[in-house]
Amino acid sequence: MTDVTNLAAATGTGGSSGIFLYIVLGALVLMMFFGSRRARKQQREASAFRDSLEVGTEVMTGSGFFGTIVAVEGDRITLAAEDGGRTTWIRQAIAKVVEPVVEDDTLDVPEEDGTDTTVTSQDERPTND
Repeated sequence: MTDVTNLAAATGTGGSSGIFLYIVLGALVLMMFFGSRRARKQQREASAFRDSLEVGTEVMTGSGFFGTIVAVEGDRITLAAEDGGRTTWIRQAIAKVVEPVVEDDTLDVPEEDGTDTTVTSQDERPTND
């Protein structure tokens, strides 16, 4: 028995490996704790988003289908496509709300001398006369 104790003391692996093990285990526990907190926060945000869906909102599903909500019945949401077709989806399939496209009437038109001119409508476009 004394030979094993003397061998461990000679190699220096006696108590330092125990401390290292506790440090590694502590780091793993902290990573699991912060990872689960982040996942719970994301789940709460997704749940709040899906609970706020209402008729008239344009949405996109997880598979990429775009439609406007025409009916909400519990966990079932009916979407209308642009062509008038209607499909029913579960609430969890809705991925995001589609923001309306804002059109900008101003155009940057490069001049022949390399400068840009801002044009507000087709009638005000510079001509090469």
